Amino acid sequence: MIERIVGKTRSATITSATVSRRALVRGGVGAGFVIAGLGAAGRGSAFAQEATPAVTGAPPLPAGATLIASNLLNPRFITVADDGNLYVSEAGTGGDEQIFAPTGIEGSPEASPTPQEPFGTRGLTGQVTQIAPDGTATVVAQGLPSYTLGPESTGPAGIVVADGTIWLAVGGPGPGAAFIDPIPNENSVVSIDPATGTVTLVADIGAYEHANNPHPAAIDSNLYGIALADDGLLHVADAGGNAVYHVDPTSGELTVLAVIEDIPLPEGAQGPPMLQAVPTGVTANPAGGVYVGLLSGGPFPPGAAKILAVSPDGTVADAATGLTMVVDVKVGPDGNLYASQISTNFLSEPPAPGSVVRILADGTQETVVDGLMLPNGIDFDAEGNLYVVAGAVGFGAPAGMVLRFDGVAVPTDATPTA
Repeated sequence: MIERIVGKTRSATITSATVSRRALVRGGVGAGFVIAGLGAAGRGSAFAQEATPAVTGAPPLPAGATLIASNLLNPRFITVADDGNLYVSEAGTGGDEQIFAPTGIEGSPEASPTPQEPFGTRGLTGQVTQIAPDGTATVVAQGLPSYTLGPESTGPAGIVVADGTIWLAVGGPGPGAAFIDPIPNENSVVSIDPATGTVTLVADIGAYEHANNPHPAAIDSNLYGIALADDGLLHVADAGGNAVYHVDPTSGELTVLAVIEDIPLPEGAQGPPMLQAVPTGVTANPAGGVYVGLLSGGPFPPGAAKILAVSPDGTVADAATGLTMVVDVKVGPDGNLYASQISTNFLSEPPAPGSVVRILADGTQETVVDGLMLPNGIDFDAEGNLYVVAGAVGFGAPAGMVLRFDGVAVPTDATPTA
């Protein structure tokens, strides 16, 4: 997943069945970070299922974690609805259609000397799952685009619920968008009726990238995070395209809010002098505009990632720096800003687990949850309980989980402004 999230340049490919630092990036964004050895086994078309079957082969849960749901298929993001239901996007496991890349195209996914050898698959295995307060899990929408490119999967990603409608950002093939005919709803914002599962196209950002390419690099699109801001607009991070869009949910009109420029390599780190930004999570800023988390491109040195504050006019400023591999951001009920980091040191042996960090108003950073296995999306309920998508990669089987950590962001009478 990390390679898919990584932006307009390909970093590395992974073939190991274990979590290796090379298993994460391949230029584009599929925010979930898929690891080699991911199996194609899934839940099929079953609509109802056991809420929390045992997860086998997974590491122990972090201290304070409550397992809310498991056996998810490459989960990416989570949102807590006002009625207490949780909704999780699942990137799926590709499909039966093989993908072929022509040779000699700059920025295309790694291809063999002959174009006859496939480099991935695609299909309609992406889905959205509702988790009720009693733990019952139900697939509310399926048949969504899904790509498996090497060890990674992309597909349904950022998700938000408002006024009884699910808004979903669906990823795509990253640099493959330059030469692969798209399938319906990939690299698009869609709406979903949770009662019927009906999926409706709202905005085709992949087509806009192909026609306009806002970031001056190869055509590359992989939608990741999405948020509904106070202005009523949806804000979408294109991790592959290094851009943030706002979308009118009624008309589908889209506008580039900001192009996210490359960021410098931290002092003392090894790698190219400038790294792809790779915008991932996005959330409304109470002061106006949005916060945008940056993964930062490979080799993902510790401290290279950051959170940006993007104003309504597109002005970009640093909100928090010195982070590592940020994949989602949220403002908690306590008014503080929170970020999930998929790994706190991807260059260690083995790569370090991920965490969730609190950023106080004065810039102080506090780790509130550590030891997470491949975390991605986060969200809070009104009481300040934190929900985390973990196990964003399946080790030969669905391994995704939703964990709850109680009391992380309890609101007070005088909550600070993030």
